[in-house]
Amino acid sequence: MKTILTVLSICIFLSSHVVAQVEEESSSSKSNSPISEFKHSINICPIAPIFGFYSINYEYLISPKNGIVARFDYEDVPNTYTDASIESSGIGFTLNYRRYLSEDINSIFLGAYTRYRIYEGSGELNSKKFDLTLQSYSIGLNAGKRWVWNSGFNIVFSLGYGIDINNREANPTGNSIESTLDQFEKEYEFMSPFYGEFSIGFSF
Repeated sequence: MKTILTVLSICIFLSSHVVAQVEEESSSSKSNSPISEFKHSINICPIAPIFGFYSINYEYLISPKNGIVARFDYEDVPNTYTDASIESSGIGFTLNYRRYLSEDINSIFLGAYTRYRIYEGSGELNSKKFDLTLQSYSIGLNAGKRWVWNSGFNIVFSLGYGIDINNREANPTGNSIESTLDQFEKEYEFMSPFYGEFSIGFSF
C-alpha cells in the first residue's frame, strides 16, 4: 500500500506541472492542430521500473470519442514480504474501453476494464520447499485524463476500482505454507481490483 501511495503522489505531482502547458495548447485553434487526427497511442510507465514493474499499453480510437486500450504488465516481486523468501514474478493483461468527453484524445475519459494476472514463484519454509501460482480476474470502472501535445507527446493519469476473483495453488500444501501465502498476499496486496496508470508516450 505504501508503494501505491508513493506512485500516486508522484503521478499527481507530475500531472499538476503539465496542466498549464496543455491548457495553453488546447486554447489554440483546433483546425490547425494535428491532435484531432491522432488515432493511435503507445505509452509506458516511466517510474514503474523503480519498483520492479514494467508496463506498456497501446490505444486505438475506433471513433472520435471511443478508444480501446490493450495493456501488458510484467512484475518482479520482492522476496522480503515473508520469512519464506518467496521468489516470484507475474504478468498481466488488461483490456480497457475509454469514452472521451471531447472529440479527440486530449480529454477526460470514463472507462471500464477487465484484467487477468498470473504470478508464479517458489519459496522455502522450515527447510521445506514449495511452489505457488496466483491468478486474478478483475473487472471494474475507471476515469482519467490524457494530455496531448501537437508533437504527439502525451501523458495519461487514470484510477479505477472494481471486483476481483482470485485463485491460489501451492505444491505441496500445509497449514504453515497456507498461512505464509495468506501473509504474502496481505502484505503485498497485488491481488486487488485497484487499477492505476501514469504513463507517457507518443500519439500519432
